[in-house]
Parts: sequence; C-alpha cells; structure tokens
Amino acid sequence: MRVASSSDHALGSVRGSDYALGVDVKLHAFPSRDREFHDFAQAAFNVLAEPRTTEALQRALRIRYPAAAVTQQAELARNGDGPIVWYAFRTAAIGVPPIGADVAPANAEAWAIIDDDRRFVEVSKALAAIVELPVRRILGHRIEDFSNPGDPTIRDDIARLWIEFKDGGTISSSLRFNYADGRPRELAYRLVADENGEGRHRLVVRVIQAPG
Repeated sequence: MRVASSSDHALGSVRGSDYALGVDVKLHAFPSRDREFHDFAQAAFNVLAEPRTTEALQRALRIRYPAAAVTQQAELARNGDGPIVWYAFRTAAIGVPPIGADVAPANAEAWAIIDDDRRFVEVSKALAAIVELPVRRILGHRIEDFSNPGDPTIRDDIARLWIEFKDGGTISSSLRFNYADGRPRELAYRLVADENGEGRHRLVVRVIQAPG
C-alpha cells in the first residue's frame, strides 16, 4: 500500500495560517483506517489553542507520532464557501526547503549513505553529531535503531516512509528527533535513491528546530 503524500487529496503548500474562533475548519486524518491515529488527531484538534494553526496541530501530533504532518487544502480545491480543510497524516513527505540552500556549510555536511536494508554504510561526522554517537557506533545499523524507545509508532512509521521512498525514488520531509537527554527538536531530511551508486542512497539531514 502506498503511503499518502502531499500530492494526494489536492493538498496545498500553505502552512501555519491563523484561524480565529468561529472559522469553520474540518480535519481529515490519514490513513483513514487507522482509528487510533484518527482519534488522537481529532482530540488534539479539538483542544488546539487559538489562533489555531496547522503548525501547532503538527507539533501536538508529533508528541506521539514523530513523523506526523499537517497541511491545508489548496484554496483552488475548496468547495465554494465550504469549510477550510486540514489534512493530518501519520506519515507523509510534505516537502521542506532544499537542504543546503539556506544553511551553514557545517550543517550541510550532515549526510550518510544508506543501503537497501536501511543500514548506514557511510556517515559524516556532522550527522554523527546529530545522532550523538561516534560514527563507528552508527555504521551497520538500521535507521530505526536510533529511534526514541519512547515513541511506540516510529518503527512502523519509518517502514511506511520507506515504502514511499522506494516508490518515488526520493523523499523529503521533517520529523521530531529528540536529543539523547529527551529534549525535542525537529529535523529536515532528504533521501535520494542510488545517488552514490546502485543501492547506495544519500541521506542529508539538518536541524530546523531546537530548544531555545
């Protein structure tokens, strides 16, 4: 089964729009058959503080679902004066600014080569610093081996994103990846298939949000 992406469901690129109390906003959660995620997303939406934003809802969802993404329906796809529609995805490639275009050279060096089994075969020192482990302790391990044990869905979520990556050959998005001491932070990532030869996929990562 293909994981829903930002090109599905007439999604727009608008993020973080403010909506005052009384504005009709409708939430759709995907996968639609994932009742637990649907209920969690709806509960988070119901208690969202004013002014409500897609970014605030995404942060709330990532407390439990680190790879969750929220976006808004494109204005042209709206049905007349119908409600504004937000889409909440348990996993999705929603797109982020091109990595390397607006970051310092040191951050642009955070890269790794991943094989077809999701194992690290090469790792830069900058990426090892983000993971907070020496390079030698990362090599040979799978991506999900470095997930937070307190995130019960993350291994399944990584597997879902991997399906999307294999289908499309590239994936670019963001997720929550905590520091080792438990402080939250957001990472942007881009993974490109066969960038360094067949079965050698290039992963580039940068920190986009960290505690102040």
